[in-house]
Amino acid sequence: MDNYKRKDSVLVKVLNNQKLTEHFQQNIQLFYIIEGRMDIKVGEQQSHLKADDILIINANKKYSFEASVDILYALFEIDYGLINTVFQSVNIIFWCNSTISDGESYDKLRGVIKQLLNHYLGIQKGMASFGYISLCYQMIDILTVHFLVQESSKDNADEKDKFEERLMQINNYIRANYNQSISLKELSEKLYLSTAYLSRFFKRSYGMKFTEYLTNIRLNYAIDELLYTNNPVTKIAFNNGFTSLAVFNKAFKKTYGETPSAVRKKSKKQINKEENKENIEVIEERLEQFLREDGIEREKEKSEKIQMEYSAENSTLIKPFWNKMINGGSAEDMLQSEVREHMILLKEALGFQYVRFWNIFSPKLLIDITSEGQEYNFSRLDSILDFLLLQGIKPHIELGQKPRRIHKTVQSALVYEDTGVRFHSLKQWDGVIHALMSHLIDRYGAGELDTWRMELWYDERYYKGDSAIGSYFELFNHTYKIIRKYTAKLEIGGCGLEALAVTGSNSEFLKEWMFHQKPDFISGLNYAYIRGKEKLDQYSLRVADSEFLLHSIEELKREMAEVGMTDIKLYLTEWNLSISDRNAINDTCFKGAYIVKNILDVYGKVDEIGYFLGSDRVSEYYDSNTLLNGGMGLLTKDGIMKPAAFAFEFLNQLYPYFIGRGENYLITADLHQTYGIVCHNQKRLNYNYFLTREDEIEKKNDWKYYEDRDMLEICIKLKNLENGIYRMQTYRINEQCGSVLNIWREMDYDRALSRNDIQYFRRVCEPKNTIQKYKIENGTGEIVIQMHANEIAYIRLSKQM
Repeated sequence: MDNYKRKDSVLVKVLNNQKLTEHFQQNIQLFYIIEGRMDIKVGEQQSHLKADDILIINANKKYSFEASVDILYALFEIDYGLINTVFQSVNIIFWCNSTISDGESYDKLRGVIKQLLNHYLGIQKGMASFGYISLCYQMIDILTVHFLVQESSKDNADEKDKFEERLMQINNYIRANYNQSISLKELSEKLYLSTAYLSRFFKRSYGMKFTEYLTNIRLNYAIDELLYTNNPVTKIAFNNGFTSLAVFNKAFKKTYGETPSAVRKKSKKQINKEENKENIEVIEERLEQFLREDGIEREKEKSEKIQMEYSAENSTLIKPFWNKMINGGSAEDMLQSEVREHMILLKEALGFQYVRFWNIFSPKLLIDITSEGQEYNFSRLDSILDFLLLQGIKPHIELGQKPRRIHKTVQSALVYEDTGVRFHSLKQWDGVIHALMSHLIDRYGAGELDTWRMELWYDERYYKGDSAIGSYFELFNHTYKIIRKYTAKLEIGGCGLEALAVTGSNSEFLKEWMFHQKPDFISGLNYAYIRGKEKLDQYSLRVADSEFLLHSIEELKREMAEVGMTDIKLYLTEWNLSISDRNAINDTCFKGAYIVKNILDVYGKVDEIGYFLGSDRVSEYYDSNTLLNGGMGLLTKDGIMKPAAFAFEFLNQLYPYFIGRGENYLITADLHQTYGIVCHNQKRLNYNYFLTREDEIEKKNDWKYYEDRDMLEICIKLKNLENGIYRMQTYRINEQCGSVLNIWREMDYDRALSRNDIQYFRRVCEPKNTIQKYKIENGTGEIVIQMHANEIAYIRLSKQM
């Protein structure tokens, strides 16, 4: 029971089939569930789809499904050859399954799908549309930008089985070129093999000659065109690579036992029996109802978003969550005077209360865990703690052993060193933790330790097998009880859960935790990647969802609530867009806007969030010999504040009382006729960014990585103000003022900068400051600000006495 239309390289169907036995298809298929539920099995993997879910089945896959009686779904079949022609690749895989991961990228895809379905209804009624064809290609563009897995995304590409790789290359090449004149010799040249070897490989692997396999592929495509188009048989023959109608007829009859014309005639009779007019009308009626209701909902959303009027009298107390903690680096890094210098700068400029560091048991700390009689040397750890406390900074100690990493991309590291030590028994760990806590109590006192934090990371490298989770909880239970013997209030948490917008990714772990010692806080980490697996290949895919942090926190909070952890705090102890220490985006104005945008997104949804990382000094290496190197730090290695640092400075100037917020702004007050507003114009990253290696992002042309460069006008109307003269002071960071990267650009990215040049950067990398006076009458004031692309701004409005 189906209804379909083909336009160029996309076949669109709307169906209500409830079952499909195992089926093999050679093109790419996208399922979109309109109503009902469907269970799809692809190989050994099963997905449970509900309304609004999307799933792609890659080319050359076998699948089957069963659906509910009320099922209605759209099926988009995309010609594999089109994708191959554009990307010139024999390994094309899409990773798109909204039951596993969902977010803005899927919403964008849903939007185009719904537009396509609107056009589809028009085509069913005889109204052809170029817009329909355009939307087909727009859908393909979204898929390739947001869901195409690149070769560079493979975590273990070097380990791929050569035999499987060769089969894939052969299959993909033939699928992409079956409609042209290709030969065994041509294919052998593409694969850098001899013709004789490839001929034997074909016979052994496929059980037939190359020419027989190619004919089968051509017939597979030809019969699809025969059944679903009105093209003449002669045209179908030539469209699918046959040299003449006679050759096509002969091959077709040999395979199917009848001529193409006879098969088409029988098929039309069968279709007329199965696809009666009544069922087609039911499908179209259900589709129209769905699109109508969806349009109403989207109109409601649109009207809510444009509201920008607030009463100055309505306020609630703000609890800042963005400036509590900053990641400083490993304990080894914290021994360095230049890193300590930057911790002082971060404390003075941005007011962070805690510095998080890890690897306190690394060899450089001189704590010998094998020491007999538990005589340990904590002097270097004392040096770090003494320094922090002297600066008024509290320690946040990660007890786990993290590898030292300096990343170029998520798959490629300049440095990867396991700097920690391995504890060989729980008894050994207990002895060291007892000794550590006893020493800290003696040196700093219980009252001081009550204000600290400790965290224990779940290290997947060390916890293997079925008992992995249990082993972690046993270690955490011991650690918690030991620390509690010495201090009653020190916060103890774990375990560095990956906060991902992936349904149920942490559910089992959290459920198990409810049977053990509960932590004082759950710690999570969030970087804009999703890990996955396709056959034997591990992938880490950069996420194009600009609200990935929000969706990830919401999912983790949902999982915590589901197991009864609503009373436990959530600290996101590591957060950044990228883990690359050589990504030029880290140095741009975009990063400042990204931070403000995401803090506004997650306002009120997380107890604390810790940016990763404080300083570029912890990621220095042989190649970091220029002013900027794409490090993740808020400060450059020379201590210059990046736009990312100014984002925190602006947020810290907000007042204690919340008035309102929108997608691009947050309004606060001090209840004494003074108001603080932070706003941004963050642009979305586009396909250029996601298809470029992170260490190859161009600092000279960062503009090409954004979807647009449009200005933004923000207009906020405040009511119930006291009448009088108000002073409006505006601070801005944009590409024209305060951006270290853009100022360096004006110096032609000179590498030989003097000390005076560095001092100059520190002086000029400051926000632009403007002051205006306003007269407020009738208790209403209107604040209008024009913002450049990726600009951040802070506005202070205060009544003059």
